[in-house]
Amino acid sequence: MSGPNSDASSWDARYASQELVWSLEPNQFVVEHLEHLAPSKMIDLAGGEGRNALWFAQRGWQVENVEISQVALDKFLKRAKHAELAENTIATHGDALSAKFELQADLLVVAYLQLPAASLAKALDNACNQLTPGAMVFGVWHAKRNLTEGFGGPPMPEVLPTPEELEIWAKQNLVNHEVFEVERIVEKDGAKRVAIDVILKGQLAKSE
Repeated sequence: MSGPNSDASSWDARYASQELVWSLEPNQFVVEHLEHLAPSKMIDLAGGEGRNALWFAQRGWQVENVEISQVALDKFLKRAKHAELAENTIATHGDALSAKFELQADLLVVAYLQLPAASLAKALDNACNQLTPGAMVFGVWHAKRNLTEGFGGPPMPEVLPTPEELEIWAKQNLVNHEVFEVERIVEKDGAKRVAIDVILKGQLAKSE
């Protein structure tokens, strides 16, 4: 999970500042949309401490967490070992824009990789070029509409995508795709707030 500041040292400092930066539970939309898939190989791009990757590993998947923070990856590997999932997990230290993967996976999960549009497109292109033909791509982001109508995500419009912006990339790279907004409830200071996310879901074209 990366944001507008993709400097490795700043993310290392953030992950070192507390025991757990993100929830132990997988993202609710990852579960909702992907739990029906049969185990295979997946990439968790900018996966942070690996909450989504470990959920897949528990379900029999071979997983690779690609993350710019070595501190986050160390936590991921520690959790994998504790859960006896080390054989199912790979930790790859690298920037999402240029990282080289070990697995050629059938599924790419991108959860809250909040980058400016051009950088996000570069990261998605880099990842998709390393997937198997026909692989599924699933992404979820804090939506730009949070700035005026919702809650959550960095208060920086340039890293908050709209469905229309993601649709431009999806049309050029995916088949059978859909892009849509969803809402989730977030508790903050004892009050319930509505966060707006945008989801992208589709497949790469299969080789002829």
